[in-house]
Amino acid sequence: MKTRYLSLLRPAVLLWLLLLTSFFAGAQTLPDIEDLLESNDITPSEEGYEEIVNTLVHLASHPVDINTAGFDSLKLLYFLSDSQIDNLLAFRARHGGFSHPNELLLVTGIGPADLANIRPFIRIGAYSPEPVPSRRIRHEIIARARATRPLQEGYRQYAPEAFVYENDYLTKKNNRYQGPPWSALLKYKLNAGDRWQAAITLESDAGEPYFTRHQPLGFDFLSAHAAYTPGNWLALLLVGDYKLQWGQGLVAWGGYTAGKSSSINNEKTARGVVPYTSTDENAYLRGAAASFRLSRSLSVDAFASHKPADGTLHEQDSLPTTASLTATGYHRNALEQAKKHTADEFTAGLAAHWNTDRFRLSLHLLHYDFSPSLTVGGQPYQQFDDNGRRRTLASVAYKTGFRSLYLFGETAVSDNGAVATVNGLRFSGLSWLSPTVVYRRYGNRYVSHYAAGFGEYSGTANEEGVYAGIECPVAPSLHLVAYHDWFRYFTPRYRATRPGHGREIMAQLTYARPRGEYRLYFKHEDKPEDQKINGVTHTLSRVKQEHRLQIVLLPSSRLELRMRCALSRFRKDTIAEEGFLAYQDIVYASYNDRLKGQFRLAYFDTPSYDSRLYAYEHNVLYGFSFPAYYYRGFRAYLNLRWRPLPFATLYCKLGATYYPNRSTLSSYLSRVDANHTFDLTFQLRIKL
Repeated sequence: MKTRYLSLLRPAVLLWLLLLTSFFAGAQTLPDIEDLLESNDITPSEEGYEEIVNTLVHLASHPVDINTAGFDSLKLLYFLSDSQIDNLLAFRARHGGFSHPNELLLVTGIGPADLANIRPFIRIGAYSPEPVPSRRIRHEIIARARATRPLQEGYRQYAPEAFVYENDYLTKKNNRYQGPPWSALLKYKLNAGDRWQAAITLESDAGEPYFTRHQPLGFDFLSAHAAYTPGNWLALLLVGDYKLQWGQGLVAWGGYTAGKSSSINNEKTARGVVPYTSTDENAYLRGAAASFRLSRSLSVDAFASHKPADGTLHEQDSLPTTASLTATGYHRNALEQAKKHTADEFTAGLAAHWNTDRFRLSLHLLHYDFSPSLTVGGQPYQQFDDNGRRRTLASVAYKTGFRSLYLFGETAVSDNGAVATVNGLRFSGLSWLSPTVVYRRYGNRYVSHYAAGFGEYSGTANEEGVYAGIECPVAPSLHLVAYHDWFRYFTPRYRATRPGHGREIMAQLTYARPRGEYRLYFKHEDKPEDQKINGVTHTLSRVKQEHRLQIVLLPSSRLELRMRCALSRFRKDTIAEEGFLAYQDIVYASYNDRLKGQFRLAYFDTPSYDSRLYAYEHNVLYGFSFPAYYYRGFRAYLNLRWRPLPFATLYCKLGATYYPNRSTLSSYLSRVDANHTFDLTFQLRIKL
């Protein structure tokens, strides 16, 4: 049960938020890429987040010229779909160049919210039917270190005499982290005009040692690539690390992917072969790739990849050796290091793209093979898991439109005959309503190791669903976004041993004024989940809700205040929980923009992890921080960015979390024998 002071605190905080709205007059919003992503409810994975921030940071200093940019350049604007880009190019070809960004509102399908999202990343230049190539050489160097205190259990040293049995001591010794208690990152990027690109990334997680048998290059992870884009019949030649973005993600998709969010545009904008510059040690391919432009409308991609993969080997006398893949990327102790590079992953594929003004068609063929094969678990929900042996998949993806109606989709088939399909329809012919409908059906035997299709569950398998969303400008300053997603699965899933169905509902109402913004958010999730009752497993309904009030105030052109209150509710059988989160952000930027800082003070109180609440945190550039708040405590952080020289920027983030009612945090090797934690991140960026 909630304590009495908490029941008094909630209305007090809400009253505090509302009273503050009456004290401040308006000014223009500080340009903030992180705030832009959060306001669009974009909370991808760490690897996907780095990709989208990297692109938008580049575009902030090198905006896309909407009078000369082609389709591929406009793809970099993540907030525009392929249909919106097609309409923009058609409008430009028909009427000539744009003279002001507001003229984009005349393009079918582009509304005020879309224009607000892309405006920091576009510019108006002299109209030219063909893009003007750039010859400028640009360098970027990133150096980052991060540490937390107090030290975790994995760093603790034990003397042999402290144990009665030698095996107990050896177990502790093998579990102990062998490296320093801080992580490190070193990254270099080179862009030579629009044709050459190269990068190298070196990264080690906290606890990973340097210059050992498992890390002969010093850092635990090394990634590099070089790409050449001459722009003629050879559109791209890439050697090194890269990722694939094909169709709607049913066969292969790496990096940022749009999911269910406050943006109802769930169409994926595929970029084909994309250079890899992130630190995720699994989500990439390594080898060579090329793209050939055979004609104005026809292009072909080809690639081949071979790289090691982490996993646990399972050796049995009468059966071949198999491997269970490990996706953490951690190699801190002897046990984790024994899993490093134990499997081989070979992947190859072809794609053909036929693009016209009215129709886009893509054919994809993918083959991959793991050696040894992947372990198929013995649980009911694992019966259709991927064994990774000589798997071949093919798909066809399409995009077409007529007037204000737009259709997109992809259908894929695997070598075992299983089929997966996703198809969407969007209508933008009404100024007051933009509806979207997406239907998906992924067979329970369909599996692709690289898939990331739209849906409720990961894996792009064993799911059927219908998503319906609307975007509605209720008034000039009032904007409503809502969706309903119904889904079901055919065979057992993790934590749900019986077939079932569920739904997800979201509604967000935003009121924007020159002096600030007010936002109400509601989300309801209802899905099946197992629960043991008197020793018998029952599949019950698990319901989770989130109510959120967020206010942004602008006292001056350099100061911004952001406040949020969030309430979560969790219910499953006889279990009922309620969680609460409130925070205050203060964002400041100096007049010359050489200094910028964000400060947050947050209070949270939830009974358990089930009623957790998430809140995005500002971090150093390209850093990712989207923690879950649970139990009762306080969280504060200060994030600073200082540019002492035109080519050098320093970043520093200092955070602290305090749990008054706990004596230990986390468990096993991550356990901390304290009720508080501190984290410090320091980063240097040099851009020439």
